[in-house]
Amino acid sequence: MSKMYNKEIKESFLQYLIDEEGYTDETVHVFRFVFYKSYDVEDILQKDMYDFNTGELKQVLLNANKSTMNSVRAFASMIKKYIDWAIHTGLVNSNINPMDMFTTKDYEECIDKSRKLFISEDELIEIEDRLVNYQDKVILRLLFEGVNGYEVSELINLKKDDVDFENNRLKLYDEKNGERVITVSDRCIKFIEKAITEKTYYAWNAEKESTRGKSEYEYFETDHVIKNLLTGRTKRLADKTTIYRRMNMIKKLFDVPYLTIKNVWRSGMIKMAVELYKEEGELTNKQLTKIAEHFGLRKISVNGYDIYNYHTMRQFINRDNILDLYGIDIHSK
Repeated sequence: MSKMYNKEIKESFLQYLIDEEGYTDETVHVFRFVFYKSYDVEDILQKDMYDFNTGELKQVLLNANKSTMNSVRAFASMIKKYIDWAIHTGLVNSNINPMDMFTTKDYEECIDKSRKLFISEDELIEIEDRLVNYQDKVILRLLFEGVNGYEVSELINLKKDDVDFENNRLKLYDEKNGERVITVSDRCIKFIEKAITEKTYYAWNAEKESTRGKSEYEYFETDHVIKNLLTGRTKRLADKTTIYRRMNMIKKLFDVPYLTIKNVWRSGMIKMAVELYKEEGELTNKQLTKIAEHFGLRKISVNGYDIYNYHTMRQFINRDNILDLYGIDIHSK
């Protein structure tokens, strides 16, 4: 059972958030989650978090096992608000909040990189914005919005004529499972348009020369969205190795070892789950079915019925990952 140290005081703070700050029950529940996480450190030190120094507060952040800078900062901001309230109500003698002394380096040291697997859309956009080639941007964006297929065949088979630019719809062809149609974002459509018309590819994001000593390449011209580079040895359509090679380059370039095809694709499923939860107020098999259909998941046979593997989906589309990436505490049903 989850515990809160100095429960009466913390409940007073939570009630203050509702009565004075107008916070929703859902947001207050996220604060409650912070206090559950701080309990162990408070219990060991036998004092409330509002009396902690910077080193002790850092231990709370480390204990929270947050895997992104955004989630560490969000967690820290809630601690700060609690200590501000404690100072204001006279529970603390000092009027200095030690959370104000935290630096970016302090926050970075509190990221639990061992747990990092998935990426929020804000983090994805940050990487996309730093990439100079739209041919690289479009791979990340398409994966995140549901395009993948057997051996990434939906990516490499996508052609200009398969894109309905007016209605944001893509006709996808999976070499194992056939055709399907999905709707994507304006950002995705923009990246597709730019990727199609792009003429020059800059090796290693224009930061260094390629292994062959060149810094710029032309594309092997084709009506496919994702194109191969035109080199002395390469005069053919893009294939799965093209996708893997570019993903590996992005992973090394930005030092994000978890940035794999599967993880970006599954991160998009988590984002869709967040949007469905916001719209429909729940995250049940009904919502998971919509996600499975959009991302082209295959059904499995259970007792003579073909259903999606909801158990596997819930291994990553879950409360912890959604709270970590988007700061939203879903109500499990």
